[in-house]
Amino acid sequence: MTFSSSSSSSAFQNTLPRLFAMKPGTPLAGLDIVKGKDAPVAKERKEYPDWVNDLAKPLTSLAELRRMDMEDATDKDMMRYLKLTRRGEIKGKNNDAGDS
Repeated sequence: MTFSSSSSSSAFQNTLPRLFAMKPGTPLAGLDIVKGKDAPVAKERKEYPDWVNDLAKPLTSLAELRRMDMEDATDKDMMRYLKLTRRGEIKGKNNDAGDS
């Protein structure tokens, strides 16, 4: 799939998630679900737990995991590798079943 610079690509870019921090005090749109209360606001970066920063990091791709040595891989890397290879096998079997 390729992306062109037409108007449809600008609509696509508007749907991409924002991967940068909001300014402190910015209201968090969509989280104003409690009746009678204002929307929560973004806090200073240091006020959040450390694991929140890990949410913006991209996940390791299957190609990178295949190149990785087993000794260097973390438990999380091994679980992701198994998940992605199993998903590929299931998709392959589903395609084969749909062709017949």
